[in-house]
Amino acid sequence: MACTDLPAHARQVQGSHFRLVVMPEPAPVPLSAPFALEIRLCDARMAELSRLTAVDAWMPAHRHGMNYKATLTKRDWGHYRAEGLLLHMSGEWEFVFDFAGSDKPERLTFRIDAQ
Repeated sequence: MACTDLPAHARQVQGSHFRLVVMPEPAPVPLSAPFALEIRLCDARMAELSRLTAVDAWMPAHRHGMNYKATLTKRDWGHYRAEGLLLHMSGEWEFVFDFAGSDKPERLTFRIDAQ
C-alpha cells in the first residue's frame, strides 16, 4: 500500500509530523472475525523518526477493549502490519495508534461503527 491512490476504505489521520494511513484486511473491518491492518506513515522525512509502538481498539461507550492483543510487525521504514485484531461486539470502536519519536510520544485515533 502506497500513500497515494488509496482505496476508498483506507483511513487517514494527520499527526504532528506525518499522515497515518490505515487499510484493513479484509475490508470493511469484519465483526467477530480476525483481521489485520496495513499501516503507513506518509512523510518520508518524518516516518523514520517516528516509531509505531502499539495498536489497539476499544469501545468508548462500554469502556472496554478487545479480548485480544494485536501483534505489530515493522515491514519497512514507515510501514507496519498489525495482526490478530478482533472486534467482538457491534457498535462504535476507536482504534488507537501509539508512537514514540524524536521529540515526544504521540497518539492518533479514529473511530468506526462495526456492524
